[in-house]
Amino acid sequence: MILIARASFPRSSLKETIRIFSQLPKLPATVKRFGPFFSIDDQGNFHYMSFFKFSEPQITFEEKKFIQKRFDLFAGVPGFTSSLDSWMSMEETLELLKKKGDDTKSG
Repeated sequence: MILIARASFPRSSLKETIRIFSQLPKLPATVKRFGPFFSIDDQGNFHYMSFFKFSEPQITFEEKKFIQKRFDLFAGVPGFTSSLDSWMSMEETLELLKKKGDDTKSG
């Protein structure tokens, strides 16, 4: 399972956003981050995406809360919005369905 973090902010908030990004606490060794990746839209707004993978197959409430707290630090940045979503691989999804007794072969 991974967490996908997304955020966006206007160009006018770039300096403040960079300041906060540079001061974020280091991730624990049990968390691997892929990214961040950025894009800029036609209006000059920045869009951010990172993928967080944890050492355990299931993401705990505490792990998700830890990542969410990192984004909460941007709450005072004008125009900054973020979301954090859990996603499963196909294998994880099939295993979950199997555990719930869902017969995926019956069609």
